[in-house]
Amino acid sequence: MKKIAFLVSAVYFIYFLGILSLSILCNAPFCRIQEDEPLGIILVTLLPLLLVFLLSLITYKMREEMFRAWWNIARWFVPIIIVITYLINSSHQQSGFGGVAQGAFEFLILFLLYVIFIIVSFARIILAYRRSKRGI
Repeated sequence: MKKIAFLVSAVYFIYFLGILSLSILCNAPFCRIQEDEPLGIILVTLLPLLLVFLLSLITYKMREEMFRAWWNIARWFVPIIIVITYLINSSHQQSGFGGVAQGAFEFLILFLLYVIFIIVSFARIILAYRRSKRGI
């Protein structure tokens, strides 16, 4: 499972870097990635996989217990963030919620979800590491 999580998130990381470098280096109109285009939708919706890549990179060389402690949280939390991100993006494409206040509220929701995911992930990894050091 460790390798699969790492490989899937690494593929997205490479995709992210490719799209980012394409949009920076290419000035032609066809190089611009918009949120309402397929490549932009994939880019924005799967953004949590960047955190999965970082955290799986951290836990890759660690014992299996530490990866499992983190993975038990990530396997349900990341899909929730992806679905909420997709719903927010699709609501904007279909004349959605609109308005500056609504956009700020949506940003706050996603920001809080990411912060909670990061804090809980690091807490789980650290607690599992401490348990393994004590031999419990």
